[in-house]
Amino acid sequence: MIKGRQTIEIGEICCSIGFEDGFFQNEFDAILSDYRRQGFCSERRPEMTITVKKTRPTPPGASSRNIFYHSLEYDSLYATLLFDIREFRGEIGFSIKDFDRYTPVRGIELIETFISTAYIFYFLLNERGTFIHSCGISDEGNGYIFAGAGGNGKSTIAKLSHPRTILCDEMVLLRTNRYGEKIVYGTPFSGESESINSGVPCNGIYFIEKSKVNEISPLSRMNGVAELMKEGITGGFISIESIQKIYPYSRFLTLLCELLKGVPCYQMKFKKDNSFWEVILGQRKQACEKK
Repeated sequence: MIKGRQTIEIGEICCSIGFEDGFFQNEFDAILSDYRRQGFCSERRPEMTITVKKTRPTPPGASSRNIFYHSLEYDSLYATLLFDIREFRGEIGFSIKDFDRYTPVRGIELIETFISTAYIFYFLLNERGTFIHSCGISDEGNGYIFAGAGGNGKSTIAKLSHPRTILCDEMVLLRTNRYGEKIVYGTPFSGESESINSGVPCNGIYFIEKSKVNEISPLSRMNGVAELMKEGITGGFISIESIQKIYPYSRFLTLLCELLKGVPCYQMKFKKDNSFWEVILGQRKQACEKK
């Protein structure tokens, strides 16, 4: 019996999460309470459905090309995602070897990982968008993405951007809306700062590096694509061999080229204070005056 079904919303797409016999429901409720507070729970009709079960699903046959099957392992438990990429319906099944005090935490981590995987598939396969390892900031209705590997300063950018709105300090979604606009959304997959369920037009992507000076240099669209292939969450996800069979690099390259059309990209060195915003806004003002 499925209990405690909840609906999560990211980038205006909803995913229903159900728990068979309440398995892991209580543990995940703590995460869901954070999602609700940040606005990531919804009453809308879901486009995707995932069920958490206490047994691992049976691996699909070799001919099942529309089923993604992937397992992750900790010392104490296994978790497997079986996901139908046509129907966008999936199961997360667990096998607990030795229950210890960390098992609930690891279970929650794996559920979140697989929810993220389902969303990645949805946006990729519908040619709508990609998740990016980055900090997203909203300033007076304008969205800015600050991308980089761990340690490059995403959390620092978030802390230094007050009183601007932090969409998310760890992973944002860049997607095209129904009008062809490129929108950056917060996601619940955050680091040190809380996220919000909100989206604003993307005015630029900045590939960041800590420095003793503020310096912003424009990048071509193809250089921006190359950086996202290297730094983006989805780029690493696609490198998995089983996913290449479903969604090859060539298709991801085409999607990124389309997403970055009209979105300026920059290499940005920044000092550890908020003066980099003066450079960003000054540069934006000059660009507007030239139009």
